[in-house]
Amino acid sequence: MTDARREWISKRAYTLWEEAGRPHGRDGEHWQQAERERDEFERVALATHEGKKAAKPVIELSRAAKAAKPKKAVADKATPAKAKVKAKAPVEAARGEPH
Repeated sequence: MTDARREWISKRAYTLWEEAGRPHGRDGEHWQQAERERDEFERVALATHEGKKAAKPVIELSRAAKAAKPKKAVADKATPAKAKVKAKAPVEAARGEPH
């Protein structure tokens, strides 16, 4: 097993363990599931690379997940508004208006 493959399986098994609520004593199950997922990933990638039509993958994303675009962070939207408020505050203070 290559280092990259082992690392991928290790990270995936850890994610599966976390998603399962971090149960004690089920590490072997998570590792085996991660190995199966990696095998499927490699099988589909190899078939696609060789020009064959890839078989339907075991793990399939929903149409909504495929079409979903990354959302902007909430902090990105809040920052400009705060900057505008701070910019107006000195002008209002010069007029004698409260903040």
